[in-house]
Amino acid sequence: MSQKGYASRRAALLDGVRVSLGAPSAVLAAGYLGFAALAQAGQFPLWAALLSTATIWALPGQLVMIEMFRAGAASLLIVVAVAFTAMRFLPMTVSFMPLLREPRHRPWHLYAASHVLAMTNWALCLGRVRELPLPQRMPYFLGFALTNWVVCMAATAVGYFLVGSFPPIVNRGLVLISPLYFLVILSGEYRNRLASTALLLGAVLGPLIYRYTPEWSILAAGLIGGTLAYLMLRRRA
Repeated sequence: MSQKGYASRRAALLDGVRVSLGAPSAVLAAGYLGFAALAQAGQFPLWAALLSTATIWALPGQLVMIEMFRAGAASLLIVVAVAFTAMRFLPMTVSFMPLLREPRHRPWHLYAASHVLAMTNWALCLGRVRELPLPQRMPYFLGFALTNWVVCMAATAVGYFLVGSFPPIVNRGLVLISPLYFLVILSGEYRNRLASTALLLGAVLGPLIYRYTPEWSILAAGLIGGTLAYLMLRRRA
């Protein structure tokens, strides 16, 4: 491998698999073990749990789906709620997919790649793909992302049958590993003042806003924290 690129597209693909098989897939697997255990405890069918991981592949949305299913919510309301939790993927997709585009790609190639874009591979691949030659970016990303996806599918199946092996508090704790890992990823990847200030403000505002409006606390904390960070640093510039 050269300083930034690889000897071939296949080498880029395999290195994406190698990197993904470390901490990224291990943390996601822990989260999906917890998700599957909660799904089984809530009498959510295994085939539906696997289908949700294959198609939604976003732990917050899947947890919302499980909780609303257990509460007896209407199917349409569950779909709308899960769709709202996925709104964060729009800016992620818009910022990431253009980095993979090359003349030989057809639109459906990018549409298919966007389906396996998740918080983990977005945060960990964003900087790396910018260093790679254009033809090697898609293979690296797919090697990383598809490995994550397959591991999560396997963890969903395994966790569904391990529900009796762990106490409920452990199942819930496994689910919380993923957001904590995302926080570490974002803290390490974004060292500029704007991003770090927005992250800090959001962390402080989140618990405060939760006391008044739990349903909107995450969205409001992110919006207000990011806006305040932008205004503060813009004024100092």
